[in-house]
Amino acid sequence: MNSEEKQSLIKAVNEASPEGLRQFIINQAQFDPTFFQDVSAQFGDLDTDAEFKNTKKLIQDTVRHNKSYGFVDYQGCIVVCNVLDDVINKYMLRFRQGHYHHAMNGLLLVVETAGKMLSDADSSSGALTDTFDRVFASMKNLSTNIAPEILDSQKAILVKDAIRIFKRKLFENWSEQRYAVLFNILPLVTQKTAKTIQTASKAVIKSAGESYEKNQMVIGDKILHARILIQIGQETEAEQFMDENKNIPQIREVEIQNAIQNKNYQHAEELCLEASKQDQGWRRIWEKYLIKIYDATNQLQKQKGVLENSLFANYPDAYEPLKQLMQQDQTWDAEYPKLLDKAAKKLTPENYAFILAKESEFDKLIKVVMQHPELTETYSPDLYQRYPDIINKLYYQNVVMNEKYPGRKAYRRMGRRIKRYAEFGSRETAIKWIDGLIEEYPSRPALAEELDKVKKKL
Repeated sequence: MNSEEKQSLIKAVNEASPEGLRQFIINQAQFDPTFFQDVSAQFGDLDTDAEFKNTKKLIQDTVRHNKSYGFVDYQGCIVVCNVLDDVINKYMLRFRQGHYHHAMNGLLLVVETAGKMLSDADSSSGALTDTFDRVFASMKNLSTNIAPEILDSQKAILVKDAIRIFKRKLFENWSEQRYAVLFNILPLVTQKTAKTIQTASKAVIKSAGESYEKNQMVIGDKILHARILIQIGQETEAEQFMDENKNIPQIREVEIQNAIQNKNYQHAEELCLEASKQDQGWRRIWEKYLIKIYDATNQLQKQKGVLENSLFANYPDAYEPLKQLMQQDQTWDAEYPKLLDKAAKKLTPENYAFILAKESEFDKLIKVVMQHPELTETYSPDLYQRYPDIINKLYYQNVVMNEKYPGRKAYRRMGRRIKRYAEFGSRETAIKWIDGLIEEYPSRPALAEELDKVKKKL
């Protein structure tokens, strides 16, 4: 719903009589089971057991309908994850309506279902990862918001429910998702339940065979221990434990996060700089925190230095924030030519071309593309208006004819590339290419068929 629709709805409700609204709700609820449940949850007595049962059945039916020979395919995974996302939305609504335990159980049901799909689904679309991200963020949101409102006995019930999912064998080879279950209910942890959680973690590790995954679980257990100590207010013990284990990058990260949270920026900076020298594999992570630290402490020069190092280590996403900082301290106009010269020497052709395109440095960009033909397809739309003849030649040679093996799929790709050219270039030239290719290869009927389809659409 956009803002205009929202305002219209508010106006309509404000102008409606109480009796009119009452009758509308009653009538709508009779024919819409979902609306009936929402009204019951908001104003009446929601049958949480029945709703949870129905949700479970919906999920089971969806998985079953999208499963073949025990496996959920690419499209089926997307369908199931869309349903799970709807379930997350529904149970977060229940949370806002005050049904805390019911809401957490709904979210844990999503985690359990998604966990089963880790080994039994084609998750290459990214839908399953997105669902995990959403459900864990929702669990953290719920836990953080209800922690000040509920009794320790109620927290213990919710923690017990999370531990039940954490211990499931379906996470046997997925320690990251397993430990995320507990990480995202930590706001509910008390002195008493801390021991229960840690006992469960140790038991799961003990039951695992020697493997890479077990090593990851050991790290997860250490992170859990550090975060629990912080959560229950044992700061001295937490700092000592983290300092003893800061050779583990994930523990160092928790220590940095805690230092930033407590506004101990100097310690956080020291931890980052020390790690940058020792562990290049996590360099990007430490740079991210340094930028956050320098931003919070208004150290623009240091922040600029981190971004420059990142950019010239061939991470082009640092370019835009670096430019903004240089504009902020009014050094951009003077420093830009030197920065561009350095980029030409230090960056890969792909990353250098990325910057040239952003800055509309088309004279330089066309030279880079001519020297690196693999960039032709990416930058032809930007360059065509200024250099049509050059782009026509480059595009035809390096994009249209970039097929090593003949075949219908290759001809189809060729057609798509010509069609794309026609969108930014010359329709007449595109037709000439098609006619010329068909004439040049008369013994390839599939080529003629695929390119004729494109020609009709031009």
